[in-house]
Amino acid sequence: MRILTVTDTFFPDAPGGLGRVAWDVAKAMTRRGHQVGLLAGDRSATSRGRSLRVETVEGVQIFRHPKPPMSLLDPFRDAKQIADAAAAMRDVLSRNSYDVLHCHSIFTAGAAIGAAAHVPVVQTVHSPAIQELSFNWRHKGIVGGLTGFAGRPRVRQLERRAMTAATRLHALSRFTVEQMKSEYPGVQGDYEVIPHWADAAWFRSTTKSEARRRLCWPDDEPVLFTVRQLRWRYGLDTAIEAVAPVANAGHCRFYIAGEGEEQNRLQDLVNRHGAAAKIRLLGRISDEELRLAYQAADVFILPTRALECFGLIILEALACGVPVIGTTVGAIPEILQPILPEWLVPAEDPGALRRKIEDVLAGRLQTPAASELTDYVNGRFGESLIIDHYEHLFLDAIGR
Repeated sequence: MRILTVTDTFFPDAPGGLGRVAWDVAKAMTRRGHQVGLLAGDRSATSRGRSLRVETVEGVQIFRHPKPPMSLLDPFRDAKQIADAAAAMRDVLSRNSYDVLHCHSIFTAGAAIGAAAHVPVVQTVHSPAIQELSFNWRHKGIVGGLTGFAGRPRVRQLERRAMTAATRLHALSRFTVEQMKSEYPGVQGDYEVIPHWADAAWFRSTTKSEARRRLCWPDDEPVLFTVRQLRWRYGLDTAIEAVAPVANAGHCRFYIAGEGEEQNRLQDLVNRHGAAAKIRLLGRISDEELRLAYQAADVFILPTRALECFGLIILEALACGVPVIGTTVGAIPEILQPILPEWLVPAEDPGALRRKIEDVLAGRLQTPAASELTDYVNGRFGESLIIDHYEHLFLDAIGR
């Protein structure tokens, strides 16, 4: 097959969940012997235009088109994004022939509708765009409020159009499908639920002690770990409220990797609890450090308060044999319920999370063997199994 993946940004340039899935699938399909291209916006560009930067990375031909920053208050922002992506798509399709497009946002879908109506489209719905953008706007003050007021009708229009124009729809969880059907009850989308997988590179490769030594983490007390963008909906303030008393009592340390708009507020919260010696915000860390952090941890904390539409970090932690305490939000129970049903807690409840952590540290909560957690990931979320499903999905779209 000849597949063109279309995403907003190239994951190695701008890490994020959507870009990670697009890039992983593109590489995996290349390893299967398919011809894969990837078209993405280039955020380093300072002006708009149609010139493409082209290179080959891990067997995938990468096409970057200029995607300069735009004001949130620009009323034509989304139209410009779609027009730029459509122009780049026409350029790519004039150079190469593809059997199917794999789109990863409402903007890339909009570009495909305008530039490649003759090519079947598989649209991956990572989350309901109307819900995700509404959460983001809600926490950006006056500018966010104004943007949301003007933007919601347009986002609904674009999302509905993307759903109805796609040859096949794909989501990573049943939760996402349920939310989309709730938001758009009149749209009868033909969804295929295919989760993501834990890459072999993320399975345990060293001991906990060695990982801590390399990270310069102490080896004499339990370590809790999480990695997130520092945003309100990920509930990291709840986790800090829950962990601070336990950490201050000398029972654990808590490391938080990631960067984002909530960083200063979260650091202030840590300081107010007098927990700066025990709870550390690490900022953005490299993939090598992240792999070590998973392997150095005793427990992974996932305190999401809203709209967790999959949770790849759950698989990465379990692949290293590290159990996960997660909230009963979004798709988190879909992954954890079969293997760690007693490790789920309500969202935005620091008391419940604290009690669960204390139960784990005191040995009152049964913890599966590390090998059992790893086997669970291999059995349900193995790359070969997941890519088989993707191949069938793409072939079905081409056949239609």
